[in-house]
Amino acid sequence: MPILRFAPVLMVVALVLGVIAPVRAAAVHHDLDVTLDPAAGTLEVSDRLRLPPGAREFRLAPELAVREASVAGRSLPVRRDGDRLRLTVPDGADDVLIRYGGTLPAFAARTDRAAGAEGAFLPGLSGWLPSTGLEPPSWRLSVRVPAPFLAVATGRLVEETRGADFYRAVFEETRSVEEPSLFAGAWTVAERMHGTLRLRVYGHPEHAPVAEEYLDLTARSIDGYAARIGPYPFDGLSIVSVPPPVGLGFPGLTALGRAVLPLPFVRSQSLTHEILHNWWGNGVRVGEGGNWSEGLTNYLADHAAAQARDPAAGRAMRLDWLRDYAALPPERDSRLTEFRVKSHDASQIVGYGKVALLFHMLRDEIGSEAFDGGLRGFWAGHAFQDAGWSDLRKAFEGAAKRDLEGFFAQWLDRRGAPSLTLVGARMEGDSVALTLRQEADPPYALSVPVEVETANGVERHRVRLDGRETTATLRVAARPLAVAVDPGMDLFRRLDPGETATILRDVTLHPGTAMVLAAPEGEARAAAQTLAARLLDGKAGKGVEGPGVPLLLVGTDEGVASALAARGLPPVPASLTGRGSARVWTIRSPERAPVLAVSGADAAALQALLRPLPHYGRQSWLVFDGGKATDRGVWPVGDSPLRRFVESP
Repeated sequence: MPILRFAPVLMVVALVLGVIAPVRAAAVHHDLDVTLDPAAGTLEVSDRLRLPPGAREFRLAPELAVREASVAGRSLPVRRDGDRLRLTVPDGADDVLIRYGGTLPAFAARTDRAAGAEGAFLPGLSGWLPSTGLEPPSWRLSVRVPAPFLAVATGRLVEETRGADFYRAVFEETRSVEEPSLFAGAWTVAERMHGTLRLRVYGHPEHAPVAEEYLDLTARSIDGYAARIGPYPFDGLSIVSVPPPVGLGFPGLTALGRAVLPLPFVRSQSLTHEILHNWWGNGVRVGEGGNWSEGLTNYLADHAAAQARDPAAGRAMRLDWLRDYAALPPERDSRLTEFRVKSHDASQIVGYGKVALLFHMLRDEIGSEAFDGGLRGFWAGHAFQDAGWSDLRKAFEGAAKRDLEGFFAQWLDRRGAPSLTLVGARMEGDSVALTLRQEADPPYALSVPVEVETANGVERHRVRLDGRETTATLRVAARPLAVAVDPGMDLFRRLDPGETATILRDVTLHPGTAMVLAAPEGEARAAAQTLAARLLDGKAGKGVEGPGVPLLLVGTDEGVASALAARGLPPVPASLTGRGSARVWTIRSPERAPVLAVSGADAAALQALLRPLPHYGRQSWLVFDGGKATDRGVWPVGDSPLRRFVESP
């Protein structure tokens, strides 16, 4: 099951170049005394707040009732409207006591804050403590839970006590970092000191076999990123098993769903992503003008790990990003400066994939030494502060000692992408004359990778394409046989149809997709309807069937087979026939429109796809047994139109 990532904009403080970076004092301070009973779902809090002038309005979850609000023992008038709380505080009073509590929602009801027999899940900014919405607070948090539960929070662990029937711990953050996040569970703790850093895994019994591996990977990742960027910004890292199937990064803490924590890909990819967020997003905070941190983290963690395993894996990841973008209809595209958080597939394609490729192109443009110098300069100059794209640009300009305004502007401020055409390639003496054209108005300034296959091997070149068309002469050391333009998928561009296969997202992202429910009335049709709505993300399914219109067919095996035959479309591919409880595949209609077929044995088979299937948008076909994808893949493609044999003179 893929991890569902959603992370609030987080804030941190770190050591930079051996000294504490200057940090503005927190405007608000919480001194919290928390009594939490996860099984009963109850939370009782005493919060002594130090407030700046004018801070009188708060957000507090509506299920939490205010028991008392006072200043120096005098009661304060309280006005409540849903999750909005307003106190009437006398002028000059800055020390307010608020006692509040109530019963938290159950896990089945929501995932932003919840409690139950499985534990408690109270991330910062979810309303579990009074939030002013001002500069992030400093805080001290004392929490008590009944046995067998333990509790963990963001911040530095100051003390902990284990009694026969209770657990108590104190955490604190003296800097303006972020609201505290609090979790509880019936965990066993695996701990390791890594130098001065306290590393912990708060796991359940089934996690014991992987706990040491998590601690090893955490230590290696922290050391690697610190060497490249700057010192790790916290006192340690806690990896916490939580009930929701999430992967969340907080300052000095990573929350992973109990069911996904043991999965190999979580250790190989997801954990390092969340660790790196301690620098990008948690450390340097995302300011105005677009979220750069998800794409930068995606590139430096996920892509770097794939590239380290095998350069072919790095290329495959870049191809995935470009294939995603090829499936994105122009009307759902957006500027990078408009991306804030992932809210649907379209925003992920832009905010994660396109941003990651921007940094990949930047590294190629200025070189790896200047790129890493820009990262270090950005961290040193902006740790624990808000920063935007312009700050990033200036850091890389300083490291590269050149103006990068044009490079950033063409990727940040424009929707769309260039399309490349290899017009021709011919021999001219000991050189190859290569003609390239781009479709974009105005043209992009591109440094295009070109490989020349020669009798003695492959030679790599770069061709500047600053206008609509250029002819470059490439000197080669041996007889040229063929040329390939951007074979490594190193440029952000719109793929030629001949470079990519049909994938699920070609149908699910299109706002004009037509929907056909191929199931009899009753449970099966209801399941098909729910699954279709889930796949289409509420953005499609209202199209009218016709030539060139993308089509989604969802239903039972018999119904889907009949619907395909009635439209003159081929049946289920032989490679999928008879396999699993459900089969999913893409084809193209005679008019070249993408078609997605989802065929289940019965209503239960379709219902089992509700959670997993939307996460496989990059695939061309899948086989499911219940909710588990047992096989999947992308249809093969033919020769790339950006590769040609060299013409003789």
